[in-house]
Amino acid sequence: MDEKDYIVAIDFGSSRAGTVFAKNTSDENKIQIKECNFGDTGASIKTLNEVILNDSNEIIKYGFAVNKYLKNGELKENEAIYRRIKMNLYHNLSEIESVNSSRSIDLEELIAIILEHLKKHSIESILKSEGKKDKDQIDYDKESNRIRWVLTIPAIWDERNKYIMMKAAEKAGIVNENNKTLFFALEPEAASYYCLKEKDLLINEDIFKKPYIICDLGGGTADIVCHERKIEDGIEKIIEKCPPKGGPYGSDEINKEFEEKVLKLLFGEEIFETIKKKFEESLKGNNSDKNLKEISKKYIKLIEDINLFKEGLTNNLDEDESMSIDCSIFFKNFGDLDMEKIIENYNKKCKPEWKIKEYGKDEMDRNIDFPYKIIYDLTENLTDKISNLLLKTISEVKDVSTILYVGGFSSSEKAIDLIKRKINEKNKNIQHKTPHNPQNAVLKGAIYYGLSPKRIKSRKAKYTLGMSAYFDWDEEKYGKKGKKIFDPIKKKYCCENTFLKFISKNDDIPYDNCITEELYLRKDTQDGTFGGHCVLFKSNNPNTMFIDEEGVEEIGNLDIIIYDGKDYTGDTFLVTFNLGGTFLNVTAFHSKSNTSSSMNFEY
Repeated sequence: MDEKDYIVAIDFGSSRAGTVFAKNTSDENKIQIKECNFGDTGASIKTLNEVILNDSNEIIKYGFAVNKYLKNGELKENEAIYRRIKMNLYHNLSEIESVNSSRSIDLEELIAIILEHLKKHSIESILKSEGKKDKDQIDYDKESNRIRWVLTIPAIWDERNKYIMMKAAEKAGIVNENNKTLFFALEPEAASYYCLKEKDLLINEDIFKKPYIICDLGGGTADIVCHERKIEDGIEKIIEKCPPKGGPYGSDEINKEFEEKVLKLLFGEEIFETIKKKFEESLKGNNSDKNLKEISKKYIKLIEDINLFKEGLTNNLDEDESMSIDCSIFFKNFGDLDMEKIIENYNKKCKPEWKIKEYGKDEMDRNIDFPYKIIYDLTENLTDKISNLLLKTISEVKDVSTILYVGGFSSSEKAIDLIKRKINEKNKNIQHKTPHNPQNAVLKGAIYYGLSPKRIKSRKAKYTLGMSAYFDWDEEKYGKKGKKIFDPIKKKYCCENTFLKFISKNDDIPYDNCITEELYLRKDTQDGTFGGHCVLFKSNNPNTMFIDEEGVEEIGNLDIIIYDGKDYTGDTFLVTFNLGGTFLNVTAFHSKSNTSSSMNFEY
């Protein structure tokens, strides 16, 4: 492995982002992880993954500084706000719209802008630790070459999303001609490293003698995978026991449900949407309108209060306790609203346990006390979905001993307690553990991953992977669904639509697993060049035979073209498929002409 001075980990999360670094060392016991604080996050080493760009796509504000900027009414008309960036990737979008204008930006480009910001922030933190503080004198490209970069990604992501992150990292200068050492760390694997290595977790080491589940719960998604620790020649290694499971089950869903099922029921959908539109209007930079500035400030305060409400749910709360939330934004903009009638109508429609008992009785007090039972039920709705995924994982792997909870949502003791109750209804012997600072487990674990990625012994294939190929025609085998053609190179009949399988769904894929296929060059009759074409497909069916079967999906293609004017009739080239890493890498090489090419993934 390359020798670098430092390892830097970047956690580009759905709601938060953060970065840490450590000096490179061959002795993991001497590793010292240092935080790259943003100065706006208090005790947390993460900040909001939100950004404000000007019309030149330069960063004006990033992180928690975005909300402060908005509260102060400093937003300009030419500035655009972007939020929930990573979830746009999850939903397979290629562009992201600004929340305050009609502007949109290519998603890959936006991620690159933020990654470059995080890259520079990391380098500045490293140089500061070395006693160098003059930012104007920093050669970021030169300093980046001293670093082995690790970027965390969800285990449930497909190749498209990984490919976009790789391209964004290249644009951000994290990967370049002189420094090609970017590692993708699957988030549950990074957390697994953290739990195995950190000494202050209060986790009994005996739990690692059997398979254990990493349940990574963030703001946007839940990412679940089962691991087993193996000791080989005194080296600790991790085996993935089943393909990852997950979905859009992050804590942000609770906020959405509170808006849909409580605020819209309370004030009516029309009023709620009007307020939301006024807030969006306030974000268009009209600094002269004091009313809009006040709406912006109060709406952000409302969202902050809802977050506090959600995060305040603990095991120590009685079910009849409540939290007061300032709802004056609704009354200020709809002066004819009658608080008493609004509450009365809401109490008639809502669940009995969600009834509001206390609220402001005069025009100076527009606070409403919402019972914590609301948050309890919304949290339980979400944790039920997570529990079902955990139960499915447990059913697939024998002898699961423990579930380890990491990620920001794991800090909610009530959420973990609700999951634990549901799991224990069917599996009483399973332990439930949350390490110290679970919100930082992935980020810090990525440093350990960057030191020794080969400790991931094997992963499970999430799908059947293969390529299109011409097999010799076999009437009995291909007669019903095959497409028979005559191949002039082979000078025989072949099946045009056959699927050459490399790996089947649920197969074990060893780390750095590599497959090489020899393919024929073909002559282009129009321009006389020689080249080759390769198409990669995936399927959920382990017995896929044809590329046009139902459920077979093209995920990438590769072209190699030789322009040297020589005749390569009947010659071959090699295509290498690296399947065992976190990022699927496919390259082609023709030795006689020294021509190479890489696969472009579909997105």
